[in-house]
Amino acid sequence: MATDWEEVKRLAADFQRAQLSTTVQRLSERNCIEIVKKLIELKLIDVIFTNDGKEYITPKHLQKEIMDELTVAGGRINLVDLAHNLNVDLSHIEARCSELLRSEHSLQVVLGQLIDRSYLDTLAEDINEKLQQAGHITFGEITKQYDLPPDFLEDVIHSRLGSTIKGHADPHDRRHIFTDAYVAQHKYRVRGALSAVTRPVSLSSLVNMFQFPEKLLYGMIEDLVKEGRLAGSLVGGRSERASYIPDLYSRSQGSWVDTCYHQNGYLEYDALTRLGIQDPKGYVKRRFKDDGLVFLKNLCLGQTLLAQVEAAVDEVAATGAWVDLAPLLPSVFSAEEVSSVIQAALKSRPKGSAAVQQLLDTMVVSEAFVETCMRSFDPLMTAKAELAVSAGPGASHRQSTPPVAMPTATDDKQEKKDERRKKATGGKSGGGTQGRETKTKAVKSKKRTGGKGGRGNDSDSEEDRPGADADRGGSSSARSHKGGAELEFMTVQEMQAQLEQLKILEDCPKELSLSIAQKIHRPLTRQYQEVARSVFLTSSSASGAARRKTHAELQDKLASLLTSIQLFDKGLKLLPANKKQDSCLKNGLKVCAHDPIIVFNALENFVSEGDSCELAKLHCKAKNHLVFFSASRRVRINEHRSCELGTTEDFLADVDVVLGAGVCDMIIRSDKKKERQALHGHRQALLAQLAEAREAALCLHLAVLLVAQAQTQRMVHASGKFVPQLVAFLRTQLPPEVFATLHEAQELVMKHLTLDDTSEEKSEVASKLEELIPRLKELGATYKRQGTTEE
Repeated sequence: MATDWEEVKRLAADFQRAQLSTTVQRLSERNCIEIVKKLIELKLIDVIFTNDGKEYITPKHLQKEIMDELTVAGGRINLVDLAHNLNVDLSHIEARCSELLRSEHSLQVVLGQLIDRSYLDTLAEDINEKLQQAGHITFGEITKQYDLPPDFLEDVIHSRLGSTIKGHADPHDRRHIFTDAYVAQHKYRVRGALSAVTRPVSLSSLVNMFQFPEKLLYGMIEDLVKEGRLAGSLVGGRSERASYIPDLYSRSQGSWVDTCYHQNGYLEYDALTRLGIQDPKGYVKRRFKDDGLVFLKNLCLGQTLLAQVEAAVDEVAATGAWVDLAPLLPSVFSAEEVSSVIQAALKSRPKGSAAVQQLLDTMVVSEAFVETCMRSFDPLMTAKAELAVSAGPGASHRQSTPPVAMPTATDDKQEKKDERRKKATGGKSGGGTQGRETKTKAVKSKKRTGGKGGRGNDSDSEEDRPGADADRGGSSSARSHKGGAELEFMTVQEMQAQLEQLKILEDCPKELSLSIAQKIHRPLTRQYQEVARSVFLTSSSASGAARRKTHAELQDKLASLLTSIQLFDKGLKLLPANKKQDSCLKNGLKVCAHDPIIVFNALENFVSEGDSCELAKLHCKAKNHLVFFSASRRVRINEHRSCELGTTEDFLADVDVVLGAGVCDMIIRSDKKKERQALHGHRQALLAQLAEAREAALCLHLAVLLVAQAQTQRMVHASGKFVPQLVAFLRTQLPPEVFATLHEAQELVMKHLTLDDTSEEKSEVASKLEELIPRLKELGATYKRQGTTEE
């Protein structure tokens, strides 16, 4: 046991000696480099080399040195300077700064500079010191001094306004900072300067004179006006042309404008401009917005002067005279402005008032006055026309005017064509016996207007109104044969001389008589041509004119009847092809074809339709057959064949032969306008019969015809026995409630006809029919075309 203890003591002594002994072994620099390189390859350590490669540094130590350098630099240092001071590549500095920004929220990098929050606080204190000394400061000065971007400085400064920085930002320019004392100082100066102003002053002159801060001046003035410390207004906005207008000057200006307007009844724009009003027209519109002013080129006119002009125009219209309105208006009104006032007065006249016309810009004449002037030429016109006809062809022309050829046999045919053309464009037209008269006078007036509007222009566009009807009566004959010159009544100068001899034009200026002569020259020339033609035709061939007139009337009547037949035929052919359709066609042709046959006979024998005896004879003659004689051949139309067999095509083909050359020499063309007129006329005739109808069967018949025409857009001619077929045909095309009404009425009518007169049920059916009559009338009058419905 003792031996073991001694052994332990010996070993402990040896261990202690080994611990206390020093080694003499060291690693060389090369070995150290290789060891570090191996550790880096094995990714056991992370170190950063210096630029000279003689030292290693860990990332954490580099971050510590960056923070130390930032503190030494006062909280702001450039990354390039930091890399130079630490002898490390810039990429390592940027990487370590990025790590610091993620961990330290008080740091930020701006334009390659690392900045601490402490630096920003110091910056704000410096800015506040400068602000308190100068009273205001701009971002341009701060940016230039501290070399930082304006946006960054704006965030830094605005976040510290009211705390570190004792000031405010301009609400209209956030990059301008000022103190309350600075604003108060200049606000007092602005109030003192503008309180003494008695006339408008521009803000730019105030800035130049008193060195006011331009960016704050607008807001100061607006605040002082709102607070009531300044009595005035700021006009022009925040522009260089902005100016301050004191209320004293505005009141004086408005008082002068009101006085001038109420005394004179008008305002000149030049006078308002001289008064200092930059937009005189807009100023007047705002100040007198409820007065109904008339704005002209250089001035505006009130209702007082306009009422005087309107009264003068009404007096002219009532007395049938003329007036020069220039003396009624002030001398500052030019002729152009007087013309504008007259046009405004004419536009304000109510519809239906007597027509007046404007002449020579400043004069107004009534339509009755112009017509009186025209009527004064009637005796001279008739005498001259009779003299020209009695003297022979060409006597009525001037020396340079070729003579007008007298109408010949060839001209008669041309005149017939002209008559037909006149009838087609402006005569009577329509379908069947419900034709209506249409006139083209208003259409011609509209086409000739060509003006910009206004009552005066409308009157001018109808300058040939007194001779318009005569002009349309036979315009082709008013001209000479085959392109010759027109007959001339008088020259404008001759008409002027004639007008000046009238008593009503004794005191008028020569310009007015010349203007009236120019206005009535063309209508009088046309009227004279018609008078000359009428005198010539009357003196040469009164009977021939009467025959041509009868021929034209019969031709017009025949065209209307044939149009009605064709439209009825189209309507009936919409029905399903069966025996019922054939019966309808035969019945329609039998009823409608007799009128054209009578007209054919009257046309061949030149019998007036008013002669009932002759027409009765011709009607009996047409019952057997229709015969027309001509110089070349005889044409026979078997009337019984067409009417009894119901072949409308054969009938119309025979009609074409009769109308052809050598028989009637007529040209009757299809006209969509006349077809529409025929449709409308037929509908109006049915509506008139429906309004007067009292029997249920007749009301049902007329209502079905009206509904069929409205739905199919075709004229339908059918007797009462075909009503069931028409109702069945319309079943899939009408709304259910409409068809139900017609079907109910049909059943009741048929039941009423079959029941005995003594039965009580017939009385009940009659009462139901009486209740249905108003519904049938309303349905026939108001039904509109509907889409096809499924059964």
